[in-house]
Amino acid sequence: MIGLVAFLRAQGLERADRYSSIIAAFLAVATLIVGALGWLRRRQRPAHAHHSPWGTEEAEIVNKVSAPSESPAWPEHFDGYRLLREESGSVRVFGGQGLATVMGFPATMNGCAHQRFFIRWRTLGGQSVAASLVSVPDLITVEPAAYGSSGWMSSDGCGQPAWELIHDDNSLVDVQLAWQVWIPTA
Repeated sequence: MIGLVAFLRAQGLERADRYSSIIAAFLAVATLIVGALGWLRRRQRPAHAHHSPWGTEEAEIVNKVSAPSESPAWPEHFDGYRLLREESGSVRVFGGQGLATVMGFPATMNGCAHQRFFIRWRTLGGQSVAASLVSVPDLITVEPAAYGSSGWMSSDGCGQPAWELIHDDNSLVDVQLAWQVWIPTA
C-alpha cells in the first residue's frame, strides 16, 4: 500500500488522478463480483440437502413400496430436526377388519410439526397389503395407499402408518416395521 502511495505521488497530480480512477473502478468491480459470489453461495442448498427418498421438506409426506433390499438407508440428516430415537414393532392385519395400526405409535393430533417419522416396513411371507398414512385418532387417510409387500414412509407428527389387506378375506398378514422419531432442533 505504501508503495502505491509513493508511486502515485511521483506521477504528478493529473496522472495520479487517472491511476486512482482506474484502481477505484477495479476495486468496485472486484467488490461487486465477490459480493455476488457470496450471495450465490448462500442461496445454494447445502450438499446434504439433495432430494432424499425420505423427502426434503418439513411438510412432505412420502409413501413408497419397494423390495426390502431397495429400501433407502435411514436419513443421516433432516433440516431443522435431530434424531430422538429408533423403535421397532409389528402389527397383525386381519382381512375384513379395515385398517390396522401400531399400538402405541407416537403420532399425535396436536403439534404435527413437533416431530417427524421415518418408517420402513415389510410383510412376513411376502403378501401384498395396502399401506397408507392416516391421521390420529380418527384414521383419516393423509397419504393414499401404496400397494406391495415392503416399503418406506415419511410423515409429520400427526400421520401414522396403517395397513389393510388388499383382498377382503379371512386371512391375516404380519407386518414388521422400524421407525425413527425426529424432533425440531430449536
